Amino acid sequence: MRRTITAAICSTVIAVGSVRGAVSEADDILQRARAMYSALRSYADTGVVISEYGAASTDEFKFVTRFSRSPRRFYLESSGGQYVIWGDPDAFHTWTKITGDQYDYPNPNNAPAIGLSSRQTHGVSSVVPPLLYSKAALGGVFNNFTDATVDGIETLDGHRCHRILGTTRDVYAATGREVNTRKLTVWIDVDSLLIRKAREEWRPLPGQRSRNTYVYEPQANPAIDDSRFQFNPPRSR
Repeated sequence: MRRTITAAICSTVIAVGSVRGAVSEADDILQRARAMYSALRSYADTGVVISEYGAASTDEFKFVTRFSRSPRRFYLESSGGQYVIWGDPDAFHTWTKITGDQYDYPNPNNAPAIGLSSRQTHGVSSVVPPLLYSKAALGGVFNNFTDATVDGIETLDGHRCHRILGTTRDVYAATGREVNTRKLTVWIDVDSLLIRKAREEWRPLPGQRSRNTYVYEPQANPAIDDSRFQFNPPRSR
């Protein structure tokens, strides 16, 4: 009996140790990825959001991101020019094709240009941009990412990636209330630490689906011509 109990205790200790090891590994990868993004001189990507909802409905939205730390420049275009965020040394701006409205966010109160654009960009503005501007209060899916564990290595388009699972949510700064809790999976390139895919999954109704998958083709520190950050909104008729 004593041997059986001892064996059971040892098995439990080993299992707990394995879980803690997986958590520590995930935290280490995420910390290194955050540090890498915050140190980038420039960044660019193209990608697609795959939105799955209802019993079998699927929509796809294209996006492109460009970033320069110095001189400060930013550009995010979602769904083929339907919504654009662009930034210069003096301010950030947003424009939506549906209404033709442009909003300007002069420094230092420029955070809402990105922080309040998640819905219009189909979630894209809440994934990578907050990592690039790590010192700004932009929120984002990694701001409240908890219970992260490594779920193995997966190869995406020839790139070996850490697959990390966890839970994220939105938190009201004034009250600390947590809302919009959902599962988050992120694929981080083993070599470059760039995010190559991320997926948010909400708890759906029976027989339904509710998830967004973001697929990236990222570049670290590319040379980007200044003209690639320029945007002149069409004049409203």
